[in-house]
Amino acid sequence: MTIETYHGEEIVLALGFFDGVHLGHRALLEETKKIGQRFGFKTGVMTFKEHPLELIFPNYTPWLITSNEEKESMIRNYGVDFVFMNPFTETLMKLTPEKFITDYLLKKYNVKVIVVGFNYNFGYKGAGTTRTLNELGKKYGFEVEILPPFVINTHSVSSTFIRELISCGQVDEVKTFLGRNYALSGTVVKGKGLGHQFGIPTANIKLSKKLILPSTGVYYTQVYYKGKCLNGLTNLGFNPTFEKHPFTIETYIYDFDEDIYNQVITIEFKEKIRDEIKFESIDDLITQIKMDIDTIRKRFIE
Repeated sequence: MTIETYHGEEIVLALGFFDGVHLGHRALLEETKKIGQRFGFKTGVMTFKEHPLELIFPNYTPWLITSNEEKESMIRNYGVDFVFMNPFTETLMKLTPEKFITDYLLKKYNVKVIVVGFNYNFGYKGAGTTRTLNELGKKYGFEVEILPPFVINTHSVSSTFIRELISCGQVDEVKTFLGRNYALSGTVVKGKGLGHQFGIPTANIKLSKKLILPSTGVYYTQVYYKGKCLNGLTNLGFNPTFEKHPFTIETYIYDFDEDIYNQVITIEFKEKIRDEIKFESIDDLITQIKMDIDTIRKRFIE
């Protein structure tokens, strides 16, 4: 895909953080494209590289659903002309809502229409609301389109709600709101070799970004490697049967016997099988793992 360079063209601009690029975000992107087509304007998304809370309240910064690279790629795939991934700085943080519009947005972009969700806030301490945005639009000559809540099964779709589902291990419900299964990509690294030792080899992955993780336990997953889709059993946790065991993400891949150290794989979470358990002995642990492998094979593969 060719990435265009912005040269001040008239533009319909969607604003937001877009973590996860969920179904509510997609509705926002579709509306942005419709308006652009109607008036013959370019379309774009303006978002930030850092979650604003990283600067405002670091201790309350959420772990994210998608990395910047994933977010930008997904947004581009929905067909907008431009994705502006800007740094969120202290100077920007301190701008009043009006200054954010006049000294930042309107100076950078030839904005004709701004598209936002119903709960969009902007400016210093989030003082700007959709009502403020409408008032500033009338004052400075741009249109404002505000989308209502995007509701599925009585739930208003939001990144916060989807993060809660993931962190609680309810990965089978995530697709309904995210529009796809939750997935993590990482590099396969050497672990302690316990799986190989007991005849159950696993791929341990190291994440390149801090992303939200499902709760500890065992999951049925699908593993994507070099264009192949393979069935997997993924365990996230501290393996409490062993003392001082580090947190790991390790996956047993069904019917697979290749050396994939230092390769990047993607793990897509389908359903949680059980919580993490502390066993009395290693033999008990190995017996349970073999039972988990058999359970997944019978339920999902055969």
